[in-house]
Amino acid sequence: MALSDAIRAQINRSDGAEMVVVNVRNEEAFDPTSHVLPRGTLFLLTEGLVAVETRQGRFVAGPRSIGWMPPGAPHAVQSYGPTAGFGAFLRPDLCVGLPAHPANFQATALAVLVLQRAVGWPINSALAPSQRRLVLVLLDELRQACAQPLQLPWPEDERLLAVARALLANPASPRRLHQWARFAEMSPRSLSRKFVQETGMTFARWRQWARLIQSLEWLAEGQAVKSVSLSLGYSSVSAFIKVFREALGSTPAAYFQTRVADAERAGRRDSQADPIRPAE
Repeated sequence: MALSDAIRAQINRSDGAEMVVVNVRNEEAFDPTSHVLPRGTLFLLTEGLVAVETRQGRFVAGPRSIGWMPPGAPHAVQSYGPTAGFGAFLRPDLCVGLPAHPANFQATALAVLVLQRAVGWPINSALAPSQRRLVLVLLDELRQACAQPLQLPWPEDERLLAVARALLANPASPRRLHQWARFAEMSPRSLSRKFVQETGMTFARWRQWARLIQSLEWLAEGQAVKSVSLSLGYSSVSAFIKVFREALGSTPAAYFQTRVADAERAGRRDSQADPIRPAE
């Protein structure tokens, strides 16, 4: 389902409806061209995977979290496999209190339920009082959630950035720290120290996340776990699964199958037990 011209026009305006929510399914890959929206964007995938690149770094969003892009932030989005989910476009005045940088939030049952309810709300007029109260509930839920940092923040030093870009282009590279230091024309000690200073992550941790992000992209495209683990240079499939589970909380096979489905079921149970029916 492609966005209509009317919705595209509205989400490219900073005024008008407080929040525009759409339910979208795409069989084709996204256009990865960098772009800017005047509205804050929340995106919840129920199927597939996208990789988002910003000036600060790169992160992946799958069916386990709600991605956040603040108003006016240049970003490029690349999809892997068919994607489906919800997009919510917030007027800038509603973005106060949300992170000023791209982030991920846990996809809680309440947040999923509100996004489901908001699909089809008017895009050319102010929200009804009950609808606005639900928006405020959603924003409060997000503000109380723990925003997850970018998985791969970019270093500022041009030499380190060249190393990071090369690693992301080939995360299975067998080069060791001293070889990357030679590539960057600096000492191994300086590379290690500056990497932590500029990214908040050790070089080894950054490299591990580069591999995990590549693995998610390949898994979303339907590649087998064994093929992915060997292509990334892991000594065995079990070694890859162990690293994956420790970092992401599930096995590679289960990653795309459960989290949002569980949240949606929980949301339906909450709705049946204690319906959200604000008075007008």
